[in-house]
Parts: sequence; C-alpha cells; structure tokens
Amino acid sequence: MGYNEIGEEESHKFWITIQHADNDVEFQQKILKELKKEISKDNASKANYAMLEDRVNINLNKKQRFGTQVTYNNYGQAIPKNGLIDSTNIEKIRKEFNLPSFKEYYNRMTTSHFKMNQKALINSGIKEPKLYK
Repeated sequence: MGYNEIGEEESHKFWITIQHADNDVEFQQKILKELKKEISKDNASKANYAMLEDRVNINLNKKQRFGTQVTYNNYGQAIPKNGLIDSTNIEKIRKEFNLPSFKEYYNRMTTSHFKMNQKALINSGIKEPKLYK
C-alpha cells in the first residue's frame, strides 16, 4: 500500500478504489488505520489520508476534519457535506495534509459544478458560479 512497497502511482490507484468503496465502511476504516501508519513513515499521501478520513466520517454521518467532501447549496455553491469539525482552523489543518486552501478547493468545485450543470442552474436564475471571496 505504501510508496516503498508498490510505488506512488500504484498506491494512488489503490487509494482511489478504497475511497469509493462506500458500501464497505469497515474496510475503509481498516485502510485508514494502515494509511495513518504509512504517513507517519512518510510512505503514503497525507492528502489521500485526509480525503479517506473525511469520506469515512461522511459515511458514518459525522462531520469532516478536512472538508474534502462537498455538497451544493441552493446557489450551486460547494459547501462541506455534514459540516466541519473545526472551521476556525480549517486552513491550517488542510495545509498540514498537503491540501489546497479551503477557498481554492471550494471555488474549483463550485466552478466545476456550474459547468456540469450550467443549463439547469441558469434556468433556475444562477447566471455564474457563486465563489468564496
């Protein structure tokens, strides 16, 4: 699972599979524990760990620590799914795990969502993405 064992590219491919295995949260939790061990040895991606931790929390109907899992409000704007554990320190937390800033990530997700749903959003009166300032 770690870079030393299977390489960075294969490690990422393995993580993607686990990230989307929402039908087996227990397995996601098991891998999350293993990932934690590997990042302590600098042998895995901190960002992947953060995204999997948030995914597990969402699957358990809990708040997120890193804000990597989004939903969209009535304006088509990305917002943290299930909320954040600590919104005050979100930028510091994200930086520690090599994630882009909250504003950058959420604006990118909002813009992408707008492009994919442009016709429906325009029909509902939303003429452009509502970005964070």
